[in-house]
Amino acid sequence: MNILLFMSSGLDTPGPSWHLYTALIEDLVSYGHKVHLIESHSTGINPDCPERLKGLENFSYETINIETVAKKAFAKRYLVGVKYCFKARKVFKAQQNFDVMMVQSCPWAPFAITFAKSYVKTPVIYNSQDMFPGASIANGAMKQKWMQKIFYMFQKVAYRRADHISVISEDMKQKVIEQGVPAAKITVIPDWYDDKSVREIPWEDNLFVKKYDLKKDCFYVQFAGTMGMNFDYKMVLRVAEKLKQEKKIVFQMIGQGSQKDDFVHAAQEKKLDNIVFLPLEPQEMVPHVYSACSACLIPLPRGVIGNSVPSKAGLLMACHRVIVTSADEGSDYNDMFKREQIGMAFDCDDSDGVAKGILKLRDEPEYCSRLADNAQKYGKAVYTRTVNTKLYEDLYRRIGGKA
Repeated sequence: MNILLFMSSGLDTPGPSWHLYTALIEDLVSYGHKVHLIESHSTGINPDCPERLKGLENFSYETINIETVAKKAFAKRYLVGVKYCFKARKVFKAQQNFDVMMVQSCPWAPFAITFAKSYVKTPVIYNSQDMFPGASIANGAMKQKWMQKIFYMFQKVAYRRADHISVISEDMKQKVIEQGVPAAKITVIPDWYDDKSVREIPWEDNLFVKKYDLKKDCFYVQFAGTMGMNFDYKMVLRVAEKLKQEKKIVFQMIGQGSQKDDFVHAAQEKKLDNIVFLPLEPQEMVPHVYSACSACLIPLPRGVIGNSVPSKAGLLMACHRVIVTSADEGSDYNDMFKREQIGMAFDCDDSDGVAKGILKLRDEPEYCSRLADNAQKYGKAVYTRTVNTKLYEDLYRRIGGKA
């Protein structure tokens, strides 16, 4: 098959899509397909084409220069995204003889999909990694009702014009159905971890442990990732305050994000010295970081699940770690942890439950180990690169008429 991928950003910019699209391209080429990538160039932090993709037979790419805009400047960022789509029209016109095209989710998807359908003239799959504007509404970034209404209308244009929609969770599928899309037009394919490289790192070999001289008799409750609007740092504060007398429980907060400064300031004001802030580690250190924690805390604001999904869940399962999460009670995401016995899930407001759950994991190591065993097995079945890139290939064949 000839497959065309259109990214809403570029591989030059670090982000959760970097490893997903890089792995997807590698595997599609290894399956014998031709892949052409259209991406933006903005930050230049990474190369436009990673070393692992260079020289791959049947892979090609081209870039479109766009302006770098801060995430908080939503209006300007949106306009830059729309301008990117208009620039892409000329590139689209040159892309013929493809069997299927996939457009990565973005706020300006109505423009991207409309131009793709007009110029490439091939079936288009809309790959929704998070829901817009739902995610922005849920995390409080978009409070104006009039703006919400306009962008919901815009997004329905993208859903209607796309030939098919791929989402990354059952909760997200339900959200799309609620916006009038028939279930038959939606396929669920979870994001994955790279089972070729991600594994549990023993304590004695762990570079993160050595770097920070971690103590084996401490119970490390870790969050590693983006401390942005989809991260409920207030839950961490409440739980850490409840457990501040437990001197061997350390809350390890690793990373950056738009809410980090407020988080650090609040922790200092409350004198919570059981919260330790550390910088984000390079991508190759991820297995070492996750393998160094005793349990991982993923605190989500209400409404985020269904509009987005934490990408780190599969990685943690691969590293044989138990997840403690707070999210919407009754969501498929929360039910998954209980149903499969792979972690502990509580409602967004249940800081007492989260605190008690952490104590239970610390005080009952056999129970903690059993959950970790279950999580590792479940992760291999549901969240691996091997399983899910193949699901994308199957989807491309089906929508591109090559099944």
